[in-house]
Amino acid sequence: MRLLLNTIMLEVNRWTADKALTQPLAELLPAIRAAGFDALEIWQYHISRLDDDEFADLKSRLDDHALQTVALGAYPPLHLDGGAGEVAAAELERIVARAATLGATTLKIFPGRVASAAADNAVWHRSLDRLRALAARLGHCGMDLTLETHGNTLCDTPQSTARLRADLGDVANLGICFQPYTSQDTEQTLAFYDALAPAIRHIHLQNRTGADNACSLLADGDWYDCGQLLHRARARGFDGLLSLEFTAGLFPQEGRTFDPQTVIDNAIIDRQFVLNTWNAR
Repeated sequence: MRLLLNTIMLEVNRWTADKALTQPLAELLPAIRAAGFDALEIWQYHISRLDDDEFADLKSRLDDHALQTVALGAYPPLHLDGGAGEVAAAELERIVARAATLGATTLKIFPGRVASAAADNAVWHRSLDRLRALAARLGHCGMDLTLETHGNTLCDTPQSTARLRADLGDVANLGICFQPYTSQDTEQTLAFYDALAPAIRHIHLQNRTGADNACSLLADGDWYDCGQLLHRARARGFDGLLSLEFTAGLFPQEGRTFDPQTVIDNAIIDRQFVLNTWNAR
């Protein structure tokens, strides 16, 4: 397996509507490299709004710091039609081109932005057509497409994920990015993993704890037992990408300023937990 740092954890505005960056990714690279990370999953909004010169500068700095972009995470609205659909397709093409320029081998996406229960036949089949076209485009660049299991997408339940896999079963470079989201139920998480195991090429690692469901260190969370998931993945022969997606310290305490270094330091702790767990006999 290969362990990645997901850059989404380094932006405090990650869940706001506008996703406005408080600090460019280029400025965070020295701290990432100093922490011993050498491979990244880059969050879409760390590159999608850069102009060409800014993007070229980011690529140069990534190269200077010997940081490899292995995956890029994107959130395309697959259901849109007409002019809005054309705009979305053009934006996605720009992201694909930039992922290829960075040398990414995986594009991880939300499979749409419509919950499976709300997707009528038109939305479902339009999404399928766009996923097929996207996978073909990525195939020409030597890239895989992974679909993240996530709420309010076409992979928001085991049933909808199974349906999507069946409908796209002939697409060779398509797989699943498994994100555990069954709150406080490790057995359901493991059962969901087992059902998808042959297709899983990518796993997002995060955990949560407490009544407010705050992101935590992987070992400390009670959302699910991360150690058990890692053991299950290894036992099932997983040999893909493990992304450290979220950790403790994502939001500052009241009256304090967000500090990406605190998050990076916590990611170091999570990295050691993952490696120790993965290598345990």
